[in-house]
Parts: sequence; C-alpha cells; structure tokens
Amino acid sequence: MKKFKHLFTHKNLLIALALLLANGFAWLTVAGKGNLVAAEPILHPDVALVRQHWQARDAVGETFSVRVNEQETMQTITWFIAPRPNLPFSHPQIQFLGNNEVVGGGLVHVMGLQMHVQGRATVAVVNNKPIATIHELQVGNAQAPAPVVALVAQAQGIYDQLSLPIEITRLEILEGEAIIEGIYR
Repeated sequence: MKKFKHLFTHKNLLIALALLLANGFAWLTVAGKGNLVAAEPILHPDVALVRQHWQARDAVGETFSVRVNEQETMQTITWFIAPRPNLPFSHPQIQFLGNNEVVGGGLVHVMGLQMHVQGRATVAVVNNKPIATIHELQVGNAQAPAPVVALVAQAQGIYDQLSLPIEITRLEILEGEAIIEGIYR
C-alpha cells in the first residue's frame, strides 16, 4: 500500500495523469462538435427505379443512368439508413468536388458518443463497382486516430466484397453532381 501511495504523490505521475485526462476531454469535446443538418429521407426517383428493376430482375442486360446532386445524394443515403436504427451513422454530408473527388461524412455513434467524421476520397470504377480511395479522414477538426481509420477500412472492405445485381460502367463526379451509368445483371 505504501508503494502505491508513493506513486500517486510522485509529481511527474500526477502531471502525466492530468495531461492524459485533459487530452481525452479535448478529444471528446472536438469530436462531438458539429451542427450537421439532417437531410430528409427521400429516395431519388431514378435510384428508386434502378432499385425496383434490380429487385424484380426484369431488366437484365438493359442499361440505366442516374444523375444526382449533393442534396439528392444526402437524401437518398438518409432514406437507406433511416430504417436501420442499429447503424452507427447519421446526418450524411456529401460534397462533389469534381475530378471524381468527394468530401463526405456525418455523425458516427460509438459507445454513446457522437463524433463528426469527415473524409476526402477519390472514387473510381474497379471491376464494375465504385471503389473509394480515402485520402483524408478527420474526427471533428483533428486527424482521425488509427482505430477510427481501421473501422472505416473494415466497413469499406465489407462493401467491396458485395456482389451487386448491377454493373457500373461509368461514374463521373463533377462539381456539385454525379453521373452513374450501368447495366443490370
């Protein structure tokens, strides 16, 4: 017991503990900030049509084309995640920069905390699927710690393994909008 008492009276240990607590508090304060506006859960009509055909399997071999702006994309993402209350993500935010570059993010809910997460990526069609290459990932205004980056990579890896009933033949991200073309399998 005397050894432990001596440890807690040691000046350097107390300073280190204070710094750790202050650092943790700062991370929680920065990560929780963000006044993101939630988009209405509205499924874009062209996305609804693609979804309807892929579920019915009545358009195999036919082509499709969808053009969406940033607001329509956020509404469509919100529509897809709204019925999934266990999904730890809300308030999707999208900005199409052009040259196939996207800034996206939202609120991630982990262990009762809400963290504003934002990233910048380029998107390309690989094996008839859109694949994002993440260039930056931030939590709040700070660079994301390795565990957060690992979670995003894990989620992306699951998506990359999905077999979709469509093939994407063209994906072009312009400033403010995206064009997606493909064929039903």
